[in-house]
Amino acid sequence: MHIIYGTKTCGYCHQAKSILRQNGLNFEYVDLSEVTEEEQDELMKIAGEQFRSVPQIFTKETNEFWAGRHSKINWKYIGGFTELKDALNGL
Repeated sequence: MHIIYGTKTCGYCHQAKSILRQNGLNFEYVDLSEVTEEEQDELMKIAGEQFRSVPQIFTKETNEFWAGRHSKINWKYIGGFTELKDALNGL
């Protein structure tokens, strides 16, 4: 599952959603205006860098253990639209 953090007026955010739809991939869109400062700090910690533009794209995978009784969510930072496009093209 991909998570796109962006803004309503961001053209690259719309393109990221479009390319994921074209590839039949599930995604969630989150408007940054709805994300708390603490949540943004945590995302930047995962990414290992400060965000300067949008979109900021992550993948989220759930690994289930012990017949679904416990799960762990793994976050991976993709980057922006260009990095998403490159990842989908296998670069």
